[in-house]
Amino acid sequence: MKKYGFIIALAILAIPALWLFLLKDGEIVSSPLAIYGERYYDNKIGDTVYHTISDFSFIDQEGDSFSKSDLQGKIYVANFFFTHCPDICPTMMSNLQFVYNKYKESPDIRFVSMTVDPKRDSVPELAKYGYDLGANPKRWYLATGSKQMLYSAAEYDYLLASVETPLETAFIHSDMAVLIDKDFRIRGFYKATDFNEMRRLSDDIKALVVEYHARN
Repeated sequence: MKKYGFIIALAILAIPALWLFLLKDGEIVSSPLAIYGERYYDNKIGDTVYHTISDFSFIDQEGDSFSKSDLQGKIYVANFFFTHCPDICPTMMSNLQFVYNKYKESPDIRFVSMTVDPKRDSVPELAKYGYDLGANPKRWYLATGSKQMLYSAAEYDYLLASVETPLETAFIHSDMAVLIDKDFRIRGFYKATDFNEMRRLSDDIKALVVEYHARN
């Protein structure tokens, strides 16, 4: 009897760990998602310090201020676009809509799309664009702000582009989506114009949810 009791107890303890491996539509995942960006070992805290998203201040499609604090404790997907984009943005945003629809009811998941054309992308323009996407303004933020802050975020926070031209003529147009964890670390890059990449993004969001669940 004791032998069977031990086996049952071991199985119960193993269940949370199994969730870390059985995530992606039946595929076996043997390791957690990578953490991207520069890192260094901080002797003061005795741990590795990772690249994180810095503070920001934008305006969302409802005309409300939107900052890093609004994403505290959330997993989110970030990308850059502009409403008048004639080529890659319609495909990119449609593909992101697919992922958004999977998680739009989740209280811990957010989406953030930042315009690279703040001169033309006014709050009303963003609001109309978001409405056409079916985006809940409290779950999918379409953000604008100063061009300097938007482009700095793209280059230095989300590691998406290197601006070599003057800010007045620079125009970042990346088709990448970035997955950010609850600690504001980059956990994945995905080509948003590739629908298969969006499936991978959807799976990786699940992986992060399980990762945080396993910590608690």
